[in-house]
Amino acid sequence: MSNAKWRKLFNLLDRPELNINQAYWKFIDKDKEIRGWFTKTDELMEKYVGDYGLGPFAYKHIEWIEIPAKGIPYGFEKIPFKHWQQDIDGALNILSEAGEFEIEKTERGFRIYGFR
Repeated sequence: MSNAKWRKLFNLLDRPELNINQAYWKFIDKDKEIRGWFTKTDELMEKYVGDYGLGPFAYKHIEWIEIPAKGIPYGFEKIPFKHWQQDIDGALNILSEAGEFEIEKTERGFRIYGFR
């Protein structure tokens, strides 16, 4: 996926009503996925995501991002009242209207592919 499409994706999903704050990241040069914060628009640069929890990193290194229906903060995995709902149905509606992304539903939520 191009840098412009990644920026568009992050901009489309950075809405308070969606409450998307967590994602699973898979990078092309890593074997395992990483649970981390979802990128916000103020962290976006032209060719890379700026210095935040997982950054900086180039968009071209993202293999996929998975948005789970439930956000789970580190250290509170076994404390359900600390978990929060992320509006994946609202996010999927927004992304389907844009119609430019390769999306797959998963057990946790949905995945957006940069490379397959």
